[in-house]
Amino acid sequence: MKTLLIFAAGALLCAPAVNAQGCTSCAQKAAAEAVSTQTIPGTNEAVPVGRIENLMPIGIVAILGCDTCTGKAVGWALQQGSSPDDIERALKSIAAMQNLECFKQQFGPDAAARLEKPLAAARKALQEAAARPAK
Repeated sequence: MKTLLIFAAGALLCAPAVNAQGCTSCAQKAAAEAVSTQTIPGTNEAVPVGRIENLMPIGIVAILGCDTCTGKAVGWALQQGSSPDDIERALKSIAAMQNLECFKQQFGPDAAARLEKPLAAARKALQEAAARPAK
């Protein structure tokens, strides 16, 4: 349950800020963009390409403390069409959540410390992907 709460808090930190009137330019941009999907291999399930849904696995495995899985989740998000900037913003949001006093009080300093290796692995995977030549 705590892990779910941690992830939900991270998702809120990733949400874009909206002014009091609402962000009409963002809404117009989103409406204008065609949502493309890709089928998950071995299933009939389609996932959106380049959307926040592709960043969620990064947060989940980072919070669970698996640096190997977090690096793989970064690679998967890139393959699904998420931009390096989106992934970097997600990583910064997780790091910001990790440093909140309320997070440390609620989940303990060990939970915050457990995020160090997965965040480092995610940043390394992102840097390695950026260094590879484009196909």
